Amino acid sequence: MSKEYLKKDDVNLFLSALYYGINKSIGDVMGSGGMVLGRRTSKEMVNFLKDEGILKENMSFEDIKELFVDKFGLSEDLKIEDSGKEVVFYVIKPTLKMYREKMKDEKIEPYVSPFIYLLADIYEKINGGKFKLTLKQVESQPDCIKVIFKKICT
Repeated sequence: MSKEYLKKDDVNLFLSALYYGINKSIGDVMGSGGMVLGRRTSKEMVNFLKDEGILKENMSFEDIKELFVDKFGLSEDLKIEDSGKEVVFYVIKPTLKMYREKMKDEKIEPYVSPFIYLLADIYEKINGGKFKLTLKQVESQPDCIKVIFKKICT
């Protein structure tokens, strides 16, 4: 199917269903061990995007923001705060609203999410692997997802 036949709402519906199904299944089968699988999945997503020439060496945060916001259309904006001890991503007006709402309503952990471990992996790499990020907390607000990571020096 060519791109001109795909509608943005159809893509968002499909991605919402995909991410919901993956996370629900991981939780049912693996429980909290799903966090390890989520991290591993994001690593493979990063490798896939590199192989396709989408992620490149020495990318800046602005490059990553352009990918998430403009190319992938996952949110209207993406901001970051790096305090030295924590890294906070602000995903502003995320587009996968159905996915987020269903996950929240059913209290399903987001083991695989385009915003959590994928952003962490990319951010670690653009900072030369000087630290690892571990998920501390996700705060979901109506127009923003605040993803908070603890920084661990390597």
